[in-house]
Amino acid sequence: MVAVLRATIVALIMAVSATGGCLATLGLNDAPTAQMNIDPSGTVREGDTVTFSAAGSSDPDGDSLTFTWNFGDGNVGTGLTTSHAYTSTGTFSIALTVADGNYETTLTKNITVIESTAKKPTALISGDKMDDCDGEEPPNGDFVLIWVCDEDKDEGDRSVDFTTTVEVDGSSSDAGGIDYIDKWEWDLDTTDDSDGDGITDNDNDATGQSISFEKTGGAFEVKLTVTSSNGLTDSDEMMIYVNYRGEWKDFIIDASINDPVEMAWEFPVTYEADGKDRIRYLRVKLEYPQEDDDQPIFTGGATTANKLDLFLYNTTTQEKEVSNTTQIENENRDAGDCQSDEYCVWQVVSGSTIRAFQADTWSVDLTNDESHNTKINSLIIELQYR
Repeated sequence: MVAVLRATIVALIMAVSATGGCLATLGLNDAPTAQMNIDPSGTVREGDTVTFSAAGSSDPDGDSLTFTWNFGDGNVGTGLTTSHAYTSTGTFSIALTVADGNYETTLTKNITVIESTAKKPTALISGDKMDDCDGEEPPNGDFVLIWVCDEDKDEGDRSVDFTTTVEVDGSSSDAGGIDYIDKWEWDLDTTDDSDGDGITDNDNDATGQSISFEKTGGAFEVKLTVTSSNGLTDSDEMMIYVNYRGEWKDFIIDASINDPVEMAWEFPVTYEADGKDRIRYLRVKLEYPQEDDDQPIFTGGATTANKLDLFLYNTTTQEKEVSNTTQIENENRDAGDCQSDEYCVWQVVSGSTIRAFQADTWSVDLTNDESHNTKINSLIIELQYR
């Protein structure tokens, strides 16, 4: 009986092994998908180096892939990425063959090669840099900086949810020589693959010399690709920073009866650990009177000392406390331009600390442990990406 069972198992193993190479014949293996990106694409000059990428190619069965390139001029290449320079003019058909060991998929695209003396255009992006919410001038550098200054917010609206208009200009791009630019194509976020081709920085999200679009807070890169009348292209990139400051003024936090009274604010923080969207600082600033002399009758109208605290949380998936102000003594509550009759406390969290937590939803709680209402002069939330 044991011998028969053993023979049956061996036969099954042999049968599975024998059919493994026939999976494609039985329709149990699917062909890979090919994606091709050429940079620069369309038209190039003799001698210019052209980069070819098969990024985005995939196999539905998870098989390993090989990549073979035919550049159409008698030369070939291999690999996920490769490069080639054409030595003669004309239109050439590039063929990419992606193979998984069972099937092959071939994709073709054309490229036009013109004389090496042809003038190449120069792409150039420009944009404005705003002063901050206090009127301070922006730092030097080649970037676009936007401040969203949300002043005097209502205490009943304690969420930060905003978009702002971003404007960028490519009209200073130069065609060179006697040619002219006839296409301006914009990728509005070089880390986002909006066209799904596996390449993040080649999307055509907008066209035109100058464009405007809506964006929330954060840091991101835009890319402009211009095409001149001779078909040659050039690209320029620029970082865009959208900072935010919201301020809530002159409101009351209720008295604590048995437990501390809390008021919570929610706000988004965007960043990518390995990308260009990196926040520099998150600041929360609190200013309140050292003493309140406008108290209910049951306190006897006596002046009452105030003590408020801030608790900062990352709440993207679950509430995780990042920092609080409970250890700051009253004599040290004088941050910033603090008046002599005020307490002023700041929570300043650097980008390196923030990146240890998950991006998206953060919150700050304002707490009152005292048995009397307390006036808040100002509470500020500031998200600074640049």
